Amino acid sequence: MTKTMLLLATMLALPTAAHAGTLPAPDSRITMAAGACQTALPVFDGVVRKRPLAVQNEGGTTTFVTCGMEGKFYGQASSAIVFVALVNNSSSPATVNCTLVDGRNGMTDPLYRPKSVELAANQPIAELVWSSAENEGENFTYPAISCALPPGTGIRAVGQEFLAPAP
Repeated sequence: MTKTMLLLATMLALPTAAHAGTLPAPDSRITMAAGACQTALPVFDGVVRKRPLAVQNEGGTTTFVTCGMEGKFYGQASSAIVFVALVNNSSSPATVNCTLVDGRNGMTDPLYRPKSVELAANQPIAELVWSSAENEGENFTYPAISCALPPGTGIRAVGQEFLAPAP
């Protein structure tokens, strides 16, 4: 988790460093939740707020949010790591359950990888990480993440680390 938190922190700071010409662009991507996530059903639209820094459940019951991510053409299994960054803005601890759904080649035989994380009250960031090491060494092709967000919790960002291009 520390490695990914460092990756997330570095990626969020990259525009400044990249502009200064000090770091090469990594082969990874982070997308703020406001751009990648939406409610799973219209019934949740009234309680989920898309803010610049999170897609937040502001209602009184659990809501479901889905975040789509990038894949490469021709079904190339190119994501070695996929993650979701979460936040808890409530005064109570909360458990967030998320499922990575990988469309895989042709999107006809999806793979489901559920995970949970306990968020402390007012926790500014936590994450769930899926890696190819947990997937029998197979990388992810067309990843998407679905999360059940208890009241006061939200998704800050989603991200993925791509395989290095072949020389």
